[in-house]
Amino acid sequence: IIFFLLSGLILLKASGLPDKNAGYQYTPSAPSGLTPKAEDFRGDFAGEQAVSRGLVEELQAMISTLEDKLSVRERKLQAQSKAEVPEKKTRLLAVLGAGSFSSGQVLINDYVTNTIKSLVPAILASPGYRVVVEGHTDDIPIRSSTGKRYRDNMELSFLRAKAVALVLEKNGIPLDRVSVTGYGDTQPIASNDTREGRIKNRRVEIKLVP
Repeated sequence: IIFFLLSGLILLKASGLPDKNAGYQYTPSAPSGLTPKAEDFRGDFAGEQAVSRGLVEELQAMISTLEDKLSVRERKLQAQSKAEVPEKKTRLLAVLGAGSFSSGQVLINDYVTNTIKSLVPAILASPGYRVVVEGHTDDIPIRSSTGKRYRDNMELSFLRAKAVALVLEKNGIPLDRVSVTGYGDTQPIASNDTREGRIKNRRVEIKLVP
């Protein structure tokens, strides 16, 4: 569009200019035998230069105006595009707690296994997300309850999360899409001063993260 507008303007302006290829012509108005003066040529040349400068300035102003309009249009399109694409946020799919894990244990029961399987369709339907499995424990030191079966609560929480990830993998979720993290007792959701609170804190959270 810019090209055609400028071409048309150039042709319009050029139609009123002297033909440069024809050179400068001088038609003597004085009696024959008199030599044309240099001032006559300089006057014609100066007039043509002034017209050319005006044309260039007008073209530059038009280009600047068109560029400004295009810039405004691009900003509007970018803003519209961002508004149409919903922002992706982390989604909490499930919290496997409330007795899903016995104190100091990694094994999960059939009910929890079936719960994990039920999440697979939602995960497969969200290809733009990775799966994050986070393990958590209560604050009872691991050595006092399991005879040092695991090093500490951090390792226990990681192994619980890994057990959940393996169930996902067996049901069609590739492990390279899954991240496993153990937080130990660092992120409780209830008080560890009561049995009920400790049961809630022994959990695994499954999230979809953009």
